[in-house]
Amino acid sequence: MGSFPRSDQIADDAAINRIVPASEPGVLAPVRPSEAPDQLWEWLRLLNRRKALIVGCGLVAVALMALIIAQATPMYRASARLLLDTRTFKVVSTEAALSGVDTMNLGAIQSELEVIQSEFLIGRVVDKLGLANNPDFNGTKPPGFIDSAFAPLRELWATGISTLLAPAPKPQQAQPARSSRAAEESDPRRRAAIGAVAGGLNVTLLGRTYVILITVESPDGAMSARIANALAEAYLADQIDTKNEANRRATEWLEQRLAELRRNLQVAEEAVAAYRRDKGLAGSPEGTVSTQTLSELNGKYVAARTKRIEREARLVALSKASLNPGEIANIAEVSGNTTLAALRIQDVELNRKMAELSATLGDNHPKIMQARNELASVRARFLGETQRITLAVRAELDAAKAEEDELKELVDKAAVVSGTASQYEAEQKALEREAQSNRTLYESFLTRFKELREQQDIQRADARILAYAQPSGAPSSPNYKTGLMAAFVIGCLLGMAGAVAAEKLDRVFRSAAQVEDATGVGVLGMVPEVKGAAAQRSNVVTHVLENNTSPAAEAIRAVFTAISLGSLDRPPRVIAVTSSTPSEGKTTFVASLGGLLTKMNASRRVLIVDLDLRQARMLAALGLKDRGGTIDDYLMGLKTLEECTKRHENSGVDYILARPNTPNAPEILESHAMKAALATFSERYDLVILDGPPVMAVSDARIIARLADYTVFIVQWAKTPREVVKTAVNALLGVSSHVGIVINRVNLAKHARYGYGDHGDYYSRYRGYYGASSEPPAAGARPPLTLAKR
Repeated sequence: MGSFPRSDQIADDAAINRIVPASEPGVLAPVRPSEAPDQLWEWLRLLNRRKALIVGCGLVAVALMALIIAQATPMYRASARLLLDTRTFKVVSTEAALSGVDTMNLGAIQSELEVIQSEFLIGRVVDKLGLANNPDFNGTKPPGFIDSAFAPLRELWATGISTLLAPAPKPQQAQPARSSRAAEESDPRRRAAIGAVAGGLNVTLLGRTYVILITVESPDGAMSARIANALAEAYLADQIDTKNEANRRATEWLEQRLAELRRNLQVAEEAVAAYRRDKGLAGSPEGTVSTQTLSELNGKYVAARTKRIEREARLVALSKASLNPGEIANIAEVSGNTTLAALRIQDVELNRKMAELSATLGDNHPKIMQARNELASVRARFLGETQRITLAVRAELDAAKAEEDELKELVDKAAVVSGTASQYEAEQKALEREAQSNRTLYESFLTRFKELREQQDIQRADARILAYAQPSGAPSSPNYKTGLMAAFVIGCLLGMAGAVAAEKLDRVFRSAAQVEDATGVGVLGMVPEVKGAAAQRSNVVTHVLENNTSPAAEAIRAVFTAISLGSLDRPPRVIAVTSSTPSEGKTTFVASLGGLLTKMNASRRVLIVDLDLRQARMLAALGLKDRGGTIDDYLMGLKTLEECTKRHENSGVDYILARPNTPNAPEILESHAMKAALATFSERYDLVILDGPPVMAVSDARIIARLADYTVFIVQWAKTPREVVKTAVNALLGVSSHVGIVINRVNLAKHARYGYGDHGDYYSRYRGYYGASSEPPAAGARPPLTLAKR
């Protein structure tokens, strides 16, 4: 089925509104209001109606998984734990040569996980535990039943399909003879053991910690623990070996580098000594003169010059003071001299004394004369002392000038010597710096070399074993519950896929809407299927007639109601019933329809005519044994209408049977006698029902449809192919414009799973409303009503 369409729920009276009047040129499907399909409900209904297929696939998958698990080898799992050391452990600074694992770098940690899973490390464990000789690992263990069953497929893949898909192999070049190590690595048993261990190995980080979980799975629980522990120990040993190897290589490189640096240092120091010797800088006074010495001489020269200027200033001051004795006291040499200070005091005292004497005595008074002589003597002594000081200052000035001249000569000479030696000194310093850098580099490498030599005996791994693996007593796989549950789920999923495929490939009709959309012809009704002991042809008619309120009976009456009220201007008197293929229930439908109409209204005259001249199964449908006169006898005038017409005892309907395999059936049906017979039937009966042959089998059905006022086309629910139905309906529409479709033998239980909301859904949901009962009416029950004839 391409989709899951739904139609509105239609009751009997609503079904009448879906029929186009018979006067119109054709009967088309009704126009339904567009509804947004509920995809979720459609999928749930699909799963519900295909649940047998889905559950069946799940059970088959469970059975296959149980067989595989029963043949599978139990596997045991063991786990060891390693802790990456996040602490820094370095005796000396050897980062460049011996850097450990950077535990802060996730990429470095992932690299360590790959190292643990490397073929090299697994190979060391295989060699240590002798797994190359263990049948559980070297591939020499006999395969189980499942492996043996799939061995031909694997061999076919390996030798055929994979060879076609794989690229062309490259030409092999001649290789030299391999060493014993290469031969060992090429051992197929060792390679198989490495592959087996690698296949059962899982190395992961434990959550957000630095704990590495090494999990090994193998057929032997104790061996799984041994392999996990051996891998952990091999990893730690490999770390130490790697560091020792790095230490050894670094030591060898440093030894070579030290020898080279030693030679460079020796060459640099010899170059400095030779330069000093060649330039005469070694032991020469001039060679010791440097810029600093020249600066010191300049400082002394400036100081001597300043001293000379100061002495000259003092001498000039003394010369001026000798002319003006009053200012001589302002000179520092005079003011600081005790002798001159005493003389100055005496001079002041004598001047005061003379002033006092001059006030009372004359100029020639002996006392005044004596005082004047004493004052002259004091001043003479003062002048002499001053001259002596002047001579001393002049001597100091001469000494300062001599010192200045000497220092100036030394500065000039030192400048000449320094200018010549500065260039030599710069070149010498360059050589000394180069020698010093070589010495520093040499000492640095020598220190590093000593550190590495000391580090050789204290190497440790960057991880430690946190917990050793212990043998497991219970197998880790196969997990019976998980395996069977997963198989059931996968099987159910495959079953769902199969259910969807079955729905998509479903080419039959299951609802009225599907029929109307495909054919363009309205559906008159849907007749439920009668199950149980009444499922036989004659029992079906008997069941419908006895249970006239059952869903099947109500559906058949609803079909006739739809036909009658759909053509109120000219009710059909002759109704032909046909189908596309045999065994779709058209004969049973005709017998039930005629019996119900007669039984429910005794005044209604109904005639059933069997025009299926090929099979003529009306006899079995009515439960009769004697065929009596047939329609061909009447048409050929062999018997009268009264002789050919019989009445059914249970329903009271009249019928005319046919003879099977009647020759020249199309000619009989197209004859004037047939048309005259139908006219006669229409005059005597209120309704004539013609049971015709299938449309696709013979051409008789189209002839009968052209003779009838209305044609009912029977489609068996969920059986008749869509293409066949469309072809047959198109053939009928070519000869008659009044065609209606009845979907027959609807399985109400299965139809309810689709939820189409049509007649079948109504009969399934509300079958209790009809009060169907197979019990016969009790004695004294009210007889059926008899309607007056119109």
